[in-house]
Order: sequence, then C-alpha cells, then structure tokens
Amino acid sequence: MTGTLVTQSILIIDDNSNNLKILSETLIQAGFNVAVAIDGEMAIKQLEYHRPELILLDVLMPNLNGYEVCQQLKAKQQTRDIPVIFLSALDDAFDKVRAFSVGGVDYVTKPFQADEIIARIKHQLELQAAKAEISQLNKNLEQKVHQRTIELENVIDKLHQEIAQHQQTQQLLKDSECKLENILNSLEEVVWSANVENFNLIYLNAAVEKVYERTVTEFVNQPDLWLEVIHPEDRKQVKQSLSVFPFSSNLELEYRIVRPNGELRWLNTRSRSIYDSNSTAIRIDGISIDITDQKKAQEQLIYNALHDTLTGLPNRTLLMEHLDKALERSKRNPDYLFAVLYIDLDRFKIINDSLGHSVGDQLLVKVGHLLKECCRSVDTVARLGGDEFTILLDEIREIADVTIIAERILKKLTLPINLGTHTAFTAASIGIVISSRHYQNSIELIRNADIAMYQAKESGKGRYALFDREMYAQTLYLSQLETDLRFALARQQFILHYQPIIALATGDIVGFEALIRWQDPERGLVSPREFIKIAEDTGLIVLIGEWVLNEACRQLRAWQLKFSNASQYHISVNLASQQIKQPSLITIVERILKDTELDSNFLKLEITESTLMEEKETIMENFAQIKARNIKLSIDDFGTGYSSLSYLHSFPLDTLKIDRSFVSRMNANQENCEIVRTIINLAHSLGIDAIAEGVETPYQLEQLRKLGCKFAQGYLFAQPLDTQAVELLIASNPKW
Repeated sequence: MTGTLVTQSILIIDDNSNNLKILSETLIQAGFNVAVAIDGEMAIKQLEYHRPELILLDVLMPNLNGYEVCQQLKAKQQTRDIPVIFLSALDDAFDKVRAFSVGGVDYVTKPFQADEIIARIKHQLELQAAKAEISQLNKNLEQKVHQRTIELENVIDKLHQEIAQHQQTQQLLKDSECKLENILNSLEEVVWSANVENFNLIYLNAAVEKVYERTVTEFVNQPDLWLEVIHPEDRKQVKQSLSVFPFSSNLELEYRIVRPNGELRWLNTRSRSIYDSNSTAIRIDGISIDITDQKKAQEQLIYNALHDTLTGLPNRTLLMEHLDKALERSKRNPDYLFAVLYIDLDRFKIINDSLGHSVGDQLLVKVGHLLKECCRSVDTVARLGGDEFTILLDEIREIADVTIIAERILKKLTLPINLGTHTAFTAASIGIVISSRHYQNSIELIRNADIAMYQAKESGKGRYALFDREMYAQTLYLSQLETDLRFALARQQFILHYQPIIALATGDIVGFEALIRWQDPERGLVSPREFIKIAEDTGLIVLIGEWVLNEACRQLRAWQLKFSNASQYHISVNLASQQIKQPSLITIVERILKDTELDSNFLKLEITESTLMEEKETIMENFAQIKARNIKLSIDDFGTGYSSLSYLHSFPLDTLKIDRSFVSRMNANQENCEIVRTIINLAHSLGIDAIAEGVETPYQLEQLRKLGCKFAQGYLFAQPLDTQAVELLIASNPKW
C-alpha cells in the first residue's frame, strides 16, 4: 500500500541571516518544510497566508522583539494555537520566565545542538498531535455512540410499531419478536429496557455475556446485579444520575464495571425515557458500549503529554499542576509547608559534547533515578528539559528537612555514575524555594528557585542556595538594567570619554583610549563598572562594542582633520571576548574604517589577558586578519590574568599595558618596582612596547621613565575627558 508522507512546516523568525541559514538547513535535512522571516512584522504578515505547525522565535530582534511577537500571535484566533519555541543567547531566569508567560512552550538557549532543537521540535509536534488525536478519538466515539443509538432507536421504534400494528395476529407478533431478538442479539453493544419505577430489567440482549462476562439469566434472577457490578467508586454517581428519571428523558454516563475475574472495563451508557400517548413514562431504553480500548488509548496519550519521553519523569506541565495544587493546599492550611528544588547539572555539557548525546541521555536517565532515590514517595521529581530537574518536596516540617535532602542529592551526584562503557562524574547546583502565603502561582515558585540556582552557581557550583527576597530584587534590578541598556543602545544614550596616552620620552600626547560612559536620563553618568558585565552576560556587548569602535574611529578622524598636531594620533578601543571571537569581526572593522575614513594604522584594539586562553585557534585567525590590515593589537591589564608565557610570543602583539594595580603600588618599596620592571623587560624581549596605566604621582612617572617604559596614561596627565575637553587639550598641545 502506498501512503502519502505529510511533511510538517516550521516557521523560523530570526533577524540573523546566519542563524536562519544554519537552522533552515538543519530542519530541512530532518525532513521539515521550512519558512523564514527576518523580523516579527514580516512573520505576522506571512502567517495571514500560511499556518505552520510550529514557530521558532528569536528573542532579540529589531522593532518587535520575540516576546512582543509571541503576544501578538497568541492574541489572534488564527495563530494562538501554534506552539512557539523561543531561541535566545539570553540564559537568564527572567528571560525564560517571560518567554513562558507570553505563551511560549519551550525555551532553547543558544548555542544549541542540532539534535537538541530537533528533539524539542518533535516533542512539541508530538504533543500537538496527541491533543488532536485525543480530540478526534472523542469525536469518533461520540459519533459512533450517537449513530448506534439512532440506529437502535430506529430499529426498536420500528419493531415496536410492527408489534402494535399486528397485535391481532399472534403469529405476526411472534415473528416480530423473533426478528427483534435476532437483530439485538447480533449487536456487540448491550441493549436493555428497564422499569421506570424500580429499574428492574424488562429486556437484555446476549451482548451482555461478552461485555460483562455474565449471563442474561444472572441479571434476570438478581435484579440488583447490574448495580453491584459497577465499580464501588462509580456506583454512587450512577445511582444519583439514574434518580433523575423520569424527569429527564435522556441520560449519558461513563463508568467502570468489575468482571467476575476482577478485570475492570469502561462502559458508555446512553438511555432515554419512553412515554405512552398520555406522556407517561412507561420504561427506560438504553445501550451500553464497551469503551475500554478507547479509554486506554486516551490515558496513554494524556500520560505522554504529561511526562518526559526520555526519563519517564513528570514534565513541566504536570509539575506545574502539582505545584498549583500544593499552593491551593497551603492557602487552606497555614501549617502546610512544601519546598521546590531547581537542579542544574554543572558539567553536563562537557559530558554531552565529549562522550556524545547517547551517553548524555543515559546520564540524564540515571540522574532521574538518583533524584527519586533521594526523595520520598509523596515528592514529585520532574525534568524540565535539558539537564534541568525540579523536585516538589511535599509536607515538610521545617527547612532542615529540605537542606538534608539537598545535601543528600549533592553527595550522590559527586559519586561516579556507571553508564556501561563509560563512567561519568558530574555535580549539581540547587536552588531552593520554601513555600509561603505570598506566592500566587507556580510560575513564581519556579522563577525564584531558578534564581536561587543561579546564585548557587555563581557562588562556586556544587552547592545549594535558599531563595530570599534580596535575590529577587537583584534579579529585577539586573533585568531592568538590561532593558534600560537595550533602550540606551536604541536611543543613543552612550557617550565616549577619552584619556590621553603620553610618550614618556617627549611628554607629548600620542593618542587616546576610548572609554564608554552611559548618559542615563535618570541615573546620570553611569560608569562602565555598573553595566559592562551584564552587557557581556546578555550578549549586548557585541552591539555596544561595535558602536564604541565606530564612534571612536569617527571622532579620531574628526580631530585629525581639525588639528594639525593630531594628525598622527592613534585611538585605543577595548574589545570584549565575544567580539574577538566573532567570525564577522574583520568585516565589521573594515566597514567602520571605510565609513569613517580612518587609516587602519591609527587604530589599536585592546583585549584582556584572560581572553587569550579562550578558543585560541579562532582568536589567532582573527589576530592574523587584524595584523594584515596594519591594525595594532594590545593586551590590556597585563599581569592580572592567567595567560601562559610559553605561548604569549605566538600572538602578534604591539603593546603590553601594565595594570594600574602594579603601577599604583610603585614607591620606595623595590619589590613593587621589580614587578613593573619584569613586565617592561618581558615586553622588550618580545619586541613590543609597554604602556603603564593608572599613573598618578610624579614619583611613579620618574620610575617608569627610568625603567624604560615607553608610554603611560593616568590622572597625573588627565582623567578621561569628554569631547569638548579633549579638543581644548589638543589645542593647548601640552607636554609633561
């Protein structure tokens, strides 16, 4: 037999063309039809003409961000049921919570593995298919029961009419009864008639023997047997429903019966009252259908929709249901306490990448078993996705009960885990939330447990942290700071200050270091110490760094054209580690130099020492491309990082910048001078120059000159200056 292959359609919404290309190719290879949109407005327009089975949605996009796009989709009848999986480099708990709160079904953190994203897509598509299948089963069952009821009603009505019409002829009556009996006994459904007053059976067909595994005679001789075989938990419901006769002419019930061997079967029974010409109820006719197979299929689909396919543990949906029930119980009973543990494996990515996804899956299954072993039968262990697990500890007496279990989990996860051909070593960070009456929903509990987990990670991993309000306040502050940073970038609230760099041999200015400041309307001038780290954590540093590079090059070129003595000045610009590892870095630098008309010889790019330890091959390639364009390279804050001197010489550097912490301690103590001397000698041995940062006293300046340091900057010469102050300085052409 030849079937038709239905290819499922995926819409990818991402403003990054590289992401679109890679993700599209991956999904097409996996057998999906793929459509793409480069922003939210285009996607919303496309969805008016084409409805995909699933949407992959980037968070950070121009105009409409991913959260706003998702809100618009969920507000429309046409698109509200399409599952949305968020894709983002943002790994903060607030971003995840926000994604789920606007209607997202999953959240995948970039960079991701192709297998992971395909698995998550398939899971959501299977969930949608499961829902559709359940709905279709119910429709089919209802249609079948309705059709059977109509057919039987027609048959019964017709035969009763025949009996009434041929009452004068006994033979014809017998023929009709025989005909009715044959028809009813050929059916698989139980057909019955009962007395309207006491529900004693008037008629019962032979199908009862197959459905109940009891004879017709048993039911006739034992008038209450039909009620006694109903499952005790369902008996009361059936008796209450039947009590409405004859006041209600129609009734439908679903209940369980118990066969003689103890087997349970599900029945669907439809019945109606039959009236005489005086509108008096004279009997009840009914049909009972065995729906056990349909019930089992429905229950299996529901189970699959509420459990993780890999570990068999409850998934996010079922966990949220349990948390909501716990919250309701805590509101009714002030003495009831529960706790939520949010668990993230600390080294799972290393194991998954080095040993493969199959071994990683085995590890997740083993971890799920270990977590259940550490808990009680009343607790709920769930897998949220990836290497994240959550535990609902029910009916705890005090916080010590929770910390004991947390410590037990941490100890278990430090032991070697046997995975057949491999032995894995892992650990975990655990965030803990204790229930309290101020919690309104399960989302708040998961959010706060996630916040506490990140606090445990930041405190050194392999430990637990109890959530407190200060953590939440800090998270809100950082979230607001991130939002404000995005607005600052869009509204051009950043400015640059410039600190002069002095040639110690002549005392002349040779250039400037560009230093970013944030001119916030409410906060005032914000130091980079307050926002650079969150910019790095969220990936915003790439866009901010590109703006700094462009503005610094533009400004230096303007000064070169305006002041004759500035024609040979250079500009130093700091690059974050995310920037130096960008494949598109060289393209961006070339475009900026072209747009600003700045000669590449006057640009110096500075990176921190610790960056040299990250992805050395990628950095070396970018360094080679930078040097090929006559751009200078400098190591910033040298002496504070962990670079290896054994391969420092392999980088094409032009300058080492001596960290201000060493310069500030230069005094009569020769030991501190020796550290600076060593760095200067190292630079000279590598054939490069040294620049001293943080020069504040004449003594430090004198010592640096004696040690052969070529350049310096610091408050002794000038603090970082705004554009107007720099121009006054250049015009005065000072010497130090």
